Amino acid sequence: MRCLNSVTLCLLVSSALFLSCCSPARLYQTSPKVQALMQKKADYPEARFIVLADLHYFSPELGTSGKAFQAYLDKDRKLLAESSELMSVAVKQIENKKADFVIVCGDLTKDGEKLSHQGVTQKLSEIVASGKGVFVVPGNHDILNGESVAFDGDNTRHVENVTPAEFSDIYEDFGYAASLDQDPESLSYLAEPVPDLWLLALDSCLWRLNKPGKHSHTGGEFSEATLQWIENILIRAKREQKAVMVAMHHGILEHYPSNDDYYPKYLVNNHEKIAEMFAQYDVKLVFSGHFHAQDITRKQFEKNKKVIYDIETGSLVTSPCPYRIVDLTFNQKAVIKSYFIDTIPSHPEDFPTYRDQYVFDGTVKLADAALKSYGVSEKDRRHTNPQIATAYSVHLKGDENKPESTINKEGMGLWGRIVLALQGDLIDGWYTDLPPADNQVTIDLSDGTYENH
Repeated sequence: MRCLNSVTLCLLVSSALFLSCCSPARLYQTSPKVQALMQKKADYPEARFIVLADLHYFSPELGTSGKAFQAYLDKDRKLLAESSELMSVAVKQIENKKADFVIVCGDLTKDGEKLSHQGVTQKLSEIVASGKGVFVVPGNHDILNGESVAFDGDNTRHVENVTPAEFSDIYEDFGYAASLDQDPESLSYLAEPVPDLWLLALDSCLWRLNKPGKHSHTGGEFSEATLQWIENILIRAKREQKAVMVAMHHGILEHYPSNDDYYPKYLVNNHEKIAEMFAQYDVKLVFSGHFHAQDITRKQFEKNKKVIYDIETGSLVTSPCPYRIVDLTFNQKAVIKSYFIDTIPSHPEDFPTYRDQYVFDGTVKLADAALKSYGVSEKDRRHTNPQIATAYSVHLKGDENKPESTINKEGMGLWGRIVLALQGDLIDGWYTDLPPADNQVTIDLSDGTYENH
């Protein structure tokens, strides 16, 4: 997540590419045979797995010091200089934890550098060596990224990125070689990480539209061909009595009020219809990333009360530097626990404070630049920036507690008040914790209810 677009004071309007349109009806809506098949239920098998998201690994060989690199960091809030340390620590912790497999929900690299992808696979190989399967999906930063660069003192130079074919080759041992089926139109695939549990690893990214020298497309969507492939897999799962869960980069449910208004590109296009399709086929768990927040949200559909959960995991390189462990139990529960990287070699004792302050300071800088571009006075920016940064930082950690007043306009000028009012829904939304709990929760897979911990 490169830019804090929401504080640019523009109400984001999706381009024509992302506008919802009337897609063809799905078979679950039109076919009596499929509707009858959907009455079959498949129990989830016992399993334990680990979820990571948004590694944004940047190979140290590409330069993590100097003026050019610092200039990049000044416009970002990810711990890129520490990405290698963070991944090494996470890998070591995961190696020592009992689990059947690991899911990685996209944005494996900073900006798709081939050298960074190779570094990711070296570290993931250590997890595989510990006896766990690894299943990755691409993120919007990972393929044909026009901003794949290296930093050398004052200079920035472009380096080799990866094509879609190269991506699947590089990650052959991390999902693609073990796949039961692959979508010919995308990098989506089907895997069976443990018997009777199917993982739909979905590529929701728009890498086909990326241009040399340009930032990668942030939004996501599935083509009609890919949607047909997905539904065919879901029908096949019903026939073969397989439980299904999904891993993808973009979200399928709003994670806070006004999410779709301010940050539509962090949800897959037509997410309401896609979420409904998944739910109707009894997919209850969707694991996502992209927004870098620890957040779980759910939706129950009125028609038949079916429920789906979007379990977003925060970025490994953004506070609180999390990963999740999920236990699927014999009594059809999904017990979700969150863990956080609290120490790295360069910060053996103060890392929690350092990581929190880093994202806060980075957000202040981004907010200040955006507000300045809209003519907000320096005085009002100094007053407003910390409030925006606090709201965003609270949302990143999950389990938000909304204060009585989410924003204080006292002492601000008229224009500053107007500008801040335009962003009030977003800031209020970041403080709003939609159910269930975000870090520790048990989901009943038989009826879709939950218990917070």
